[in-house]
Amino acid sequence: MLEVILVDDDDIVLMMQKKMVLRCGIASKPVAFKSATETLNYLNHPQNINNPEKRYLILLDINMPKMNGWEFLDELKNHPLKDNFNVIMVTSSIDRKDRLKAKSYQRVIDYIEKPVTIKHCNTLKKLEPISEFF
Repeated sequence: MLEVILVDDDDIVLMMQKKMVLRCGIASKPVAFKSATETLNYLNHPQNINNPEKRYLILLDINMPKMNGWEFLDELKNHPLKDNFNVIMVTSSIDRKDRLKAKSYQRVIDYIEKPVTIKHCNTLKKLEPISEFF
């Protein structure tokens, strides 16, 4: 099972991403969070920790208050289910340094500049770590 998690501090972005992943068949019930901290709390919940078979696709914004996307990725490195996470960076940043930094994280499988489009979704479905789910 692949659970899709959307993480962005902007309500409109979350709404648009949710509609897009539903429309493209990436998820039937995506879970959305407005902060990286809320997402970590969810991932650390016993129902998730005690389900090592579950896999996650996380669409993650970089620039968020309190805990940004990079700090979230650093936390994931120590998570007991770290190998079950695949992350797509979804950001408005066009800074080449951000794209290069994303490649340094093992769990990051793609980098998308907002907004998420049908073309992005079709490309995601073909990515090797998650293609088996589509």
